[in-house]
Amino acid sequence: MKMNDKPRREEPKGTSYSVKRNQTVEEFLAHIMQGKSRTSIKQLLQKGAISANGRTISRLDEELTAGETLFIGKKPEPKFPMPKGLRIIWEDKWLIVVKKETGLLTVGNDEDRKHSAQAYLNAYMQFKGEGECIFIVHRIDRDTSGILIFAKSEEVQYRLRTTWNESVRSRRYIAIVEGHLDNQEGTIDTWIDENKFTMTMHICAEGKGKRAITHYKVLKTIEGYSMLALELETGRKNQIRIHMSHIGHPVAGDGKYGAQTSPCGRLCLHAQQIEFVHPMTREVMEFTSEIPSEFTKLFKGKG
Repeated sequence: MKMNDKPRREEPKGTSYSVKRNQTVEEFLAHIMQGKSRTSIKQLLQKGAISANGRTISRLDEELTAGETLFIGKKPEPKFPMPKGLRIIWEDKWLIVVKKETGLLTVGNDEDRKHSAQAYLNAYMQFKGEGECIFIVHRIDRDTSGILIFAKSEEVQYRLRTTWNESVRSRRYIAIVEGHLDNQEGTIDTWIDENKFTMTMHICAEGKGKRAITHYKVLKTIEGYSMLALELETGRKNQIRIHMSHIGHPVAGDGKYGAQTSPCGRLCLHAQQIEFVHPMTREVMEFTSEIPSEFTKLFKGKG
């Protein structure tokens, strides 16, 4: 996923006028902008808000030719070339909430530091002149799609991270797993730890590693697969993936944790919803993203 080379510009908004005879810009504007001072007209020129047949007018004594079209409108601001796999769904003075597609890293790694949600948002902040970097609040895997929260300052990051369990009221994921579960809903409560050599998570004895709790509910079933809604009570690395593998129903497309099939050509896991208390305004914020179309197509008209 690559950004375009240049910022995109919106189409300008304003009014077009037909030039009926040869005359100077000042003469033409004096006629159509009666009552406006010469100073206010010059300010429009300085802002680049006046053009004729696509060329920007910079002087009042410039000649216009009969048949030309003069345009007066606000000069559009350049738009940051956000990559296709990343979309801002909320922004204020303190936070940016985005939706990322599968295949995009949350944070760069040793193999790829340029193409990540954090790297693109760093560039976006610099483009706007609001700072040099963005601060990560939480992560989702490269191959998981869905909602992410970033902070615009270390203070906001600290406030959210240190109060995460209290601030986050709910986090819902949608997953397609292999097979059919015995119960339509339930809770998986285990202790998990990371193997430092293989960089994979595994179930461990109680009291070792970290406790992980996932609540699930079956939404739909088709032959060989189930679509689940999953609520996280804790947020451990690869929690949903290791939990579903643990109960014998790995997330489809997740060969790392035992899946044998990939019906959508991707890891079938999507961070659909998050509700949290804003760290600065204390307002309750909720963001929801649509279920990926490849998920819904698989279950369309079935189950």
